[in-house]
Amino acid sequence: MKIGPLPTELDLRSLAVRGAQVEGIVAEESLPRLRQAGIEMAGPVAAAFSFERDESGRYIVVAAIQATVLMICQRCLGPISLDLNARSNMACVWDDQEAVALPAGYEPLIVGQVANLREIAEEEILLAIPVSPLHAEDCGTSEQKAALESEPAAKKEVSDRDSPFAVLEKLKT
Repeated sequence: MKIGPLPTELDLRSLAVRGAQVEGIVAEESLPRLRQAGIEMAGPVAAAFSFERDESGRYIVVAAIQATVLMICQRCLGPISLDLNARSNMACVWDDQEAVALPAGYEPLIVGQVANLREIAEEEILLAIPVSPLHAEDCGTSEQKAALESEPAAKKEVSDRDSPFAVLEKLKT
């Protein structure tokens, strides 16, 4: 089954009443906040949304977003490719007062009559990006490894010196 571009503006509440599902692809050009944040995409974003109503009558949106971003490893400063899989359970609300009253299992999704699914997908990607991306394997340079190996010797030198509190210990006896 071929999946096309993700629709932009839809009435999420009417989709929830029908129990609809929407899947689509979002091109990198359609994600301006990611570009502004300096995050490069390795391809299009795959997004799947399912809409339903819960037992309390809330309009629920379940979003599953898959994307691959290209970032800089904070250990070795080399390029790193990260696969992001974000999943969120959101409840449609009109304002902040309704958002505060939501149960703990739901994220608030403040929407009017229509919502932009591309913006929701972009927000989920921004929330899924790690603060300090690192390679899974040890990726330090030889200089970094040498500095880490010499660190225990430096700690030993500090511990061999007289403690500034040694004078207080002598006064105590």
